[in-house]
Amino acid sequence: MAKKKSRKKKKAERRPASIAYNALVIVLLAAIVYLALSLYGVFAPQPSREGDLSVLVLNGCGVEGVGLRTAKHLRSHGYDVVDFRNADHFEYEETIVIDRTGDQVSARTLARLLRVGNVIQQVPETPLVDIELIVGKDYERFLPLDG
Repeated sequence: MAKKKSRKKKKAERRPASIAYNALVIVLLAAIVYLALSLYGVFAPQPSREGDLSVLVLNGCGVEGVGLRTAKHLRSHGYDVVDFRNADHFEYEETIVIDRTGDQVSARTLARLLRVGNVIQQVPETPLVDIELIVGKDYERFLPLDG
């Protein structure tokens, strides 16, 4: 009987430590789940609105007709080009895709279509278009020669 008492005593001594250990494990698991869900919200891809995107094409290279040709090219791929005009200057060496609404997925999709690596985000308080495209001197990379 002495053995039974000592076993019960040992089990009783372990219980508070094992309860604290189990509580710690539960708290750590809850923290991990919370962090995972928080990070998913930050890094999860945002839904894309490719079908109804409005695009403004700006000629930033100064070559006559590039804005119109780019607009036609984008329209042939289903983009809604609302306007095309000259940029603030004609010294853009490379084409730039500017996300104006926070929809980076759609901006990157357009950039992939044009084989352009410059995608930036500038979201004004009230955006007039979803994407602005400044056509640079590298336009021959994506613009068909027959266009």
